[in-house]
Amino acid sequence: MKPALKYFNITIASLLLISCQNLKSNQEKDLITSLDSLVISEINEKKIPSIAIGIVKDGSPVVAKAFGLADVEANIKADANTVYQLGSVTKMFTGHVLASLIDEGKISISDTLATYFPDSLNFPVSPTGQIVTIKEIATHSSEFPRYPFNLEREDPHPIKGYTYEQMLEGISNVEIDTLIGTRYSYSNFGFGVLGAAMENHTGQSLPALMDSRIFSKYEMKNSSLVFKEEFAKKLATPYLETQPPLKTEPWEMGKLAAAGNVFSTVNDLNKLMIGMLNNSEINTIQQKQYFSINETWSYGLGCFIVYSEKQNTQLIYHGGDIDGYASSLTLYPEYGLGVVILTNWGEGQSIGDAFDGIYSIVNDHFLGKNPDETKN
Repeated sequence: MKPALKYFNITIASLLLISCQNLKSNQEKDLITSLDSLVISEINEKKIPSIAIGIVKDGSPVVAKAFGLADVEANIKADANTVYQLGSVTKMFTGHVLASLIDEGKISISDTLATYFPDSLNFPVSPTGQIVTIKEIATHSSEFPRYPFNLEREDPHPIKGYTYEQMLEGISNVEIDTLIGTRYSYSNFGFGVLGAAMENHTGQSLPALMDSRIFSKYEMKNSSLVFKEEFAKKLATPYLETQPPLKTEPWEMGKLAAAGNVFSTVNDLNKLMIGMLNNSEINTIQQKQYFSINETWSYGLGCFIVYSEKQNTQLIYHGGDIDGYASSLTLYPEYGLGVVILTNWGEGQSIGDAFDGIYSIVNDHFLGKNPDETKN
């Protein structure tokens, strides 16, 4: 009798496993159907060139899909390996490199930034004599301007290079008129300076640092801080948010690359999100709250840390937009969930609404509907 009972128990367990797998499969199909319906509707209604979505859950990819056209004129469809430029989501990568250097004891969060630059540089100080630290430059509390004074660019034209010599001149012309580390002031220039500081300190270029500490580590074969010729056939052509869409060019940010230059795909970003959701010391260092912006928003190392009252959970987030591309990457550590959205259409209200609609579907599916919403 015992062997039969054992066989019976195994059979029941197998049936339960199959049932759970089928339920999970059906739920994923429902999610994909909902996303398909929304995104196709948004693309058709607003004439968005393309939208790509990546979703991971509990260490596995759930969605890696693109809709629309990577190149409107050539009628080339976008897919999960289409390359987009990320804009400020790049700061998550820069923060991840910094966290890895802190983890290895090569950099301290309290290091004075000036020590990573030539002694001859006239580094800015506050009226009380404060000098910017790694913590302040990495959390947008350094009082550095959004862009350097000597960056020659006008909207909607892309950045086409910024040299190290220009950066040194830009640093020397920064004027700080208040206490450092007391207020939040978003600075692309500051993140460019942070990238250069890590280069100076390690003796490695930032593209090499990102390759060894992120892209190679997570097997992100279609990702890079700088544009590669091999990306040319995979690149989503950037378009300004106009009707009809006006073609533009990817940015080439030079020494400001740490602020927004990364190129990647949803397949690759799924791998990154799985890595960033792991329980590792590097993730703990990066996703710690280093500067409080307000009651619900803080900044870690290259990422916003947001308490969502609506979802009653903490999010790790960054968005990005440069002329012709927009992106959003959000981690839900409590749920083992990560979501990335990419488009080759410039940031604006229309694409923002489309992103919000995607997040609403994802949140309802994985986190459940908000009680206040179900009353309507």
